[in-house]
Amino acid sequence: MSSKQPAGRYRIGRAGNHAPAPQRRRRWPWVVGAGLAFVLLIGGVGAIFGMQALTVRDNLLEAKDKLTSVPSLATKGDQAQIETVANEVLALTTESDAIVQGPLWDLAAAVPGVGVNIAAVKSATEATHILVRDAMPPALQLLGTVQLDKLKVKGGGLNLEPFRGAIGIMPAVTAAFADAEAHVSSIDRSALMPVVDDALGQLLDVMTQAGPALGLVDKYLPTLLQLAGSDEPRTYIVLFQNNAEIRATGGNAATSAVISVDNGKIEMRDDEQSEDFHTAGVKGWLDYEMPDTTLAMYEWDFAKYAQNYSRTPDYPTTAAMFRSLWQTTNDSDVDGVISIDPVVLSYMLEATGPIELDDGSEINADNAVQLLLSDSYERFGTNGKAADAYFNDVAASVFSAVSSGDWDPGTMIEQLMKAAEEQRIYMWFSRDGEQALSDEFHLDGALTTDNTESTQVGVWVNNASYSKLEYYLTTSLDVSCDPTARTVTSTLTMTSSVPGWDLSEYTLAWRNPSLGVPRTDMLLDVVSYAVPGGTLVSSPETGDFASWTRTGSEAGRDGKSISVIVPMGETKSVSFTSTLPEGELGPLQTRFSPTVTQTPVTVADSCSSLFPEEAAPAAAEAAS
Repeated sequence: MSSKQPAGRYRIGRAGNHAPAPQRRRRWPWVVGAGLAFVLLIGGVGAIFGMQALTVRDNLLEAKDKLTSVPSLATKGDQAQIETVANEVLALTTESDAIVQGPLWDLAAAVPGVGVNIAAVKSATEATHILVRDAMPPALQLLGTVQLDKLKVKGGGLNLEPFRGAIGIMPAVTAAFADAEAHVSSIDRSALMPVVDDALGQLLDVMTQAGPALGLVDKYLPTLLQLAGSDEPRTYIVLFQNNAEIRATGGNAATSAVISVDNGKIEMRDDEQSEDFHTAGVKGWLDYEMPDTTLAMYEWDFAKYAQNYSRTPDYPTTAAMFRSLWQTTNDSDVDGVISIDPVVLSYMLEATGPIELDDGSEINADNAVQLLLSDSYERFGTNGKAADAYFNDVAASVFSAVSSGDWDPGTMIEQLMKAAEEQRIYMWFSRDGEQALSDEFHLDGALTTDNTESTQVGVWVNNASYSKLEYYLTTSLDVSCDPTARTVTSTLTMTSSVPGWDLSEYTLAWRNPSLGVPRTDMLLDVVSYAVPGGTLVSSPETGDFASWTRTGSEAGRDGKSISVIVPMGETKSVSFTSTLPEGELGPLQTRFSPTVTQTPVTVADSCSSLFPEEAAPAAAEAAS
């Protein structure tokens, strides 16, 4: 009798022997081993990438630190050390650029979440290397030629040869910036981690700001050379607008200078021609013709006396009147009319440093405005000859310091840009190509005739009391909108800080007693124009003197002027509302009359739906 074995437990061998069943293979050690190997590989790759990232970071930080020494080396004229620094920086960025070109960076850039940050670092590193490799060599070449000791001209002026050489160098610099900008233009900063955005922000800001600025230099450098008399001698009228007797674009413009420029050499003219020009202006020898609707906006003597030519906010009209005055008295022409005020002079003194005057006193950045617009009137009173001599001394001294070229260009440019932003500098040139420069930098001071490039609003003031009281005037401008009604309202707030009656006869208001108004009160004509294509639909019906209310038009824009008395220590506000024409509008541009202090400008959020976000740079300060 046979017994059966449990099925499947044994198998029968050929020899009839029983063999054990096969066992399951142990695969888990291989799986775990492969997993550990993968983890170690990823960890190793991550470690390598981390080391590379640290190297890139350290290189770029070291390069940045080295570059900070270049300005001081340039000031010292240490060209050899500058070249050493440049070579060291190039080596650092070359290594960093080679690292980010590796496959690990492309792999890491594809990782969800963090990849966009890695890609941004890679692009920024590439852009930095492009700038160092392609822009720095020509920039250093330019730096080597445009040095202070090489720019000065004996007797005053600038050596133009280095700038002529720069014309051939600038294209390489601008091309490098354009190439670098192309590498970072697609970076979405809103998607970056804060730590990455903070690190890259400075470079990206340089790209977006320096690139266009260098493009403008490249574009207009030949024009600037022409303005400096590189091709032929030039003659310019420079107006010194007196903010203490305020006018629309600054102040009383009776004081001016005639400047000759020949191949960079600058001279202030003091000859019979310039004397005839000044005499004719203050004595009212010119009756400048313009439309009756424009003349109706201002007092009767607007187009007759030079001290009143700046009552219009349209600076090209002011320039045309001074040009006509020169042509009438000299049977020749001028190449441009430039306007500044004493505040601009104070800013320029930041660059030149203090200047000693003939009387032994010092004029500097801190005291210039007070000396010229207040102390001088208290010192000389109604002694016009003494005051004129003092002003001439100041003008000649400042001119001598500026024309000497013995100042820091960076500081001077910074101060002039500040003055331009505060609407204290205006320029008109007789040649279209040169006027284009003024237009590009918003120095033309023109009443715009359309809303293509900007939508211009403004409120301006003109002294009507025959005084120097506006030394104590502060103003602010507020702009609000009604999108439904499609209107814009501009409100000018004026505050008087006149200290009291203890002021000179020349400072106090001469006209006021005949009107029954205290001599310490400011009497102002407040002027506004509708937006191009719009109409003034709301404003005070009349001012404090109803008979002085004026209406008219200028540059095709409806206008109105009302009289406002601002008593000592008080504040007054005036609002003008204009309709907006149908269609697209350019960015909002605000204009005002500059005082001795800055004019804050506030644009309400209600305007955001009517105007593009990019605002034209024509306000001293802006807030939303």
